[in-house]
Amino acid sequence: MFLRLPAGARALGIALLAAAVLTACGSDDKAAPAPSATPAATKVVVDTTSGAPVAGSSLTLKATLLAADGSEVKGASFAWTSSDESVAVVTAASDKAPTGVSASVFVGTYATVQTRNAGKVDITATATLADGSRATSVTHLVVQAAPAKSYTLTLSPSNLTLTAGGAAQTVTAAVRRSDGVDGVADLTNWSWTTGDVTFPVTPAADGHSAQVSSPSSARLAGSAVLAACADAPTGTRLCANAALARPTAPPPTYSVGGTVTGLAAGKSLTLSGVNGDTAVVSANGAFTVSSGLADATPYNVTVFAQPAGQTCTVQNGSGTIAAANVTNVAITCVQAQFVVVPNNIDLTISVYRIDPNTGVLAAVPNSPFPSVNQINDIAFLPSGLVGYAIAGDNSTVVGFRLDPVTGALAAIPGATALTLPGPEVIAMHPSGKWLFVGGLVSVATYGIDAATYALTPSTTQPSGMSSVTTGLTVSPDGQYVYAMNAMPDLLWSMPFDAMTGVLSTPNTAPSLGARPGGGAVSADGRSLFFANLFSNSLGIGLIDTSTGMVTAVADFPTAAAGPTDVALAPSFAYVLGSMSNSIEVFRRNLATGLVDFSVGSTPASVTGQRLRIEPNGRYLYTPSYTGPVYGFEINATTGLLTPLPGSPFASGRGNVGMAIVQPTP
Repeated sequence: MFLRLPAGARALGIALLAAAVLTACGSDDKAAPAPSATPAATKVVVDTTSGAPVAGSSLTLKATLLAADGSEVKGASFAWTSSDESVAVVTAASDKAPTGVSASVFVGTYATVQTRNAGKVDITATATLADGSRATSVTHLVVQAAPAKSYTLTLSPSNLTLTAGGAAQTVTAAVRRSDGVDGVADLTNWSWTTGDVTFPVTPAADGHSAQVSSPSSARLAGSAVLAACADAPTGTRLCANAALARPTAPPPTYSVGGTVTGLAAGKSLTLSGVNGDTAVVSANGAFTVSSGLADATPYNVTVFAQPAGQTCTVQNGSGTIAAANVTNVAITCVQAQFVVVPNNIDLTISVYRIDPNTGVLAAVPNSPFPSVNQINDIAFLPSGLVGYAIAGDNSTVVGFRLDPVTGALAAIPGATALTLPGPEVIAMHPSGKWLFVGGLVSVATYGIDAATYALTPSTTQPSGMSSVTTGLTVSPDGQYVYAMNAMPDLLWSMPFDAMTGVLSTPNTAPSLGARPGGGAVSADGRSLFFANLFSNSLGIGLIDTSTGMVTAVADFPTAAAGPTDVALAPSFAYVLGSMSNSIEVFRRNLATGLVDFSVGSTPASVTGQRLRIEPNGRYLYTPSYTGPVYGFEINATTGLLTPLPGSPFASGRGNVGMAIVQPTP
């Protein structure tokens, strides 16, 4: 917009022109020429960016100072003021304010004016040159009333698909004002609704967004409309919708798991679940073996592979899923125990795993294992990993390795040695370094190589003496070896040097009964228990603990006819009768080392030859000669025996030996 200068400005221009003329007339022709002066300013021209400003908007004014000839005068500073700041106010100018101009006045060639309300206002631009001369321009603005703002409300996203029980999704409101500004903050009194309880909605605290979900109970397909509404400053209430959809939910699925306890460090076990699912567990704590199972699915959790040297059992392992995850399956792991029974006639060896909770025997995979020869007896190292069996048909000792994970037996190459003719019994030294074999004529000693398990003959006792060793046992401290000899009926007490492997000449004592066999030494080393086959009696030899020799022998009649073996519990002695097919229980007298009375008898193995109690003292086992293995639970208070569930357990034929093993890898 171009405006005329007021009279004052014109007078200023004329004065400046007159001064210039006077100066020129009074100059000396010989004087040096004066430098050219800044052209006299004649007017200020102001351009605007809007011819019809609206309240609430801004515009930019540009001021230009012109000379009389219309050329621009450089070097001027411009100050800007408003006649009515309620209508419009100068908010900024682009040049630095000159000295002497109030800081409240905006200075610069370009001025930014913010309109506030409808009305008329003058914006004055004052140009000031370096010599102090000034020129002024007034821009008349007529500010129009701003049109009413309108608002548009939308939701993002506008379409949502929700799954039953899935994560909530966020819907956000977007508000666009008619002037292009985000207007979400202008709206108040927000509300978010769906009108469907299967699509619950939770607004944010500021109301500008909300989360919508679908509960897991909403299994059927469904749809709804999410409506968001708010009040606009215009007095209207705005609403926007988003479409909600839920497909039919698949049936819920569940998992089967529980807790493992007692698993040794560094060990792992494999569990089997539903539909062939397996899970390897390497630490105590929670586990899951099967998942994705429908309601009412039967499940059965079993141990697929045991940890080395341990037996893990399952409690609460079977049932039917009842619309919830199964979390109460309990796996308990303890030291593994195996029962090893040579089957003399079948030329095999049967191996069973003991269930630590029930005592029940379960044949290990691939049992029985080939023995090649007729095994009469077997004994294991204290580690339980290697056992030695005596073969009666070729008078050899054969080494076998037991797998602590599976219980499988396999012959050890190079761990075979010739032994006495007609070997009957075998015993292991507590150190695991020496092996004793009893047979015709004598008792032989072998050293065991710790690396290869090869056997080296040491000493044989006694030499040149006619005998048949039918029972063999070692004192708990390993310093004495005791042999029961059927011909003649003698008990041998032999000192043993565990450093050199020398077995000394035996001290003999009469057995009192006929054909002594079996044999067990009490834990305190004071009593030697044995069975007299032909006289139907229990023999007890009292041991002088200072010399290890049997110094006195007592004989007790037994109802276990044809007794062949004896096993000891802390308070009881058990005698196996091979002719009565029963076990008689005697109460031990721990003060005298003898027995007080018979507690009673229990039917047992048929023509049984061996009797063993597992190391924890809870279960007793005895194999029939040509039939199954019988198992019993021991009543620690009364000593009486109760058959185990499932007893007797199938076995081979010719069962004349037995060992109970605890492998400790």
